[in-house]
Amino acid sequence: MPFDYSAWQWILVFYLYCFLGWCFESTVVSVQQRHFVNRGFLRGPMLPIYGFGATILLHVSLPLYNKPVALFIASMLAATVFEYVVGVIMEKLFKVKYWDYSDHRFQFQGRICLQSSLCWGFLGLILARVIHPPVEWIVAGLPFAALVVVDVLLTAAFAGDVAVSVRTALDLAKLLEELDELRAQGAELRHELSESALVHLTNLSYRVDEARGEWAEKVDDAKEQLADIRAQAGDAYDQASESAKVRLTNLSYRVDEARGEWSEKVGGAKEQLADAKERILAQLDELHSRFSARADGLGRTRKSMLRGNPTARSARYDVVLQRLKKELDTHKRD
Repeated sequence: MPFDYSAWQWILVFYLYCFLGWCFESTVVSVQQRHFVNRGFLRGPMLPIYGFGATILLHVSLPLYNKPVALFIASMLAATVFEYVVGVIMEKLFKVKYWDYSDHRFQFQGRICLQSSLCWGFLGLILARVIHPPVEWIVAGLPFAALVVVDVLLTAAFAGDVAVSVRTALDLAKLLEELDELRAQGAELRHELSESALVHLTNLSYRVDEARGEWAEKVDDAKEQLADIRAQAGDAYDQASESAKVRLTNLSYRVDEARGEWSEKVGGAKEQLADAKERILAQLDELHSRFSARADGLGRTRKSMLRGNPTARSARYDVVLQRLKKELDTHKRD
């Protein structure tokens, strides 16, 4: 029975299952990613959720050893509730889901899913009969003094790893907030670029219409004057003809003047649009450089944490989180 173990033995059981869970998860994820992945929240070869999960399942499975159906259901429910609670707490603290089942069918909030729950149930079935006997043999075979020494050493290493990893995760959450501010600034600049272009194009349209109206007005005025000349041509043909030449020349000047004014206004509007676009693009380039610099400046522990959780998501900062992971993958390939 599980309650026959001493506290020191339970501590070692916890660490052994942390390690076995890390071996299992790292193997599966490494195969999926096609390269080695040091899976989990910690830097060392331990996944605490498996340690806690196995400890909970042992308390459930050993008393129900001869009741497989009840054992399966109890293991599935207990581990699923535990997984959900841990997922909520970690996301609240660190703003990141370090595992995500959103792509699975029959999932809830990406924290739990039917497939995982069924695995927990089957694990409860085989844990007491298959997995735990060799673990129990190791734990029971250690002399008390050796057991205490091993527990103390593992606890010291575990506590140090947790302290560093928690600090790293909190720093990462702060970094995601900063990067999200850069992303928001970039979105505002892109909106400004679009809006600026629209405003300038609208102004350009007004100026073109205005210039076209002035040109048409001058042309119509010249045509009216020519019509007057023609009406008077019967009495003074030569004089009218000379006057017509003068007015035709003036008309040409006016047309050229109107065309020049139109071209000048159109050119001025285009130049303003180009200047605004260049300014905004320069600001966008600066933001991108700052984002890349922050990604490059990540410490080894933060990079390891991100790479060790390739399915990690964030409800609030997911855009920058996925972009940050992509930046890290790009730099790793380079």
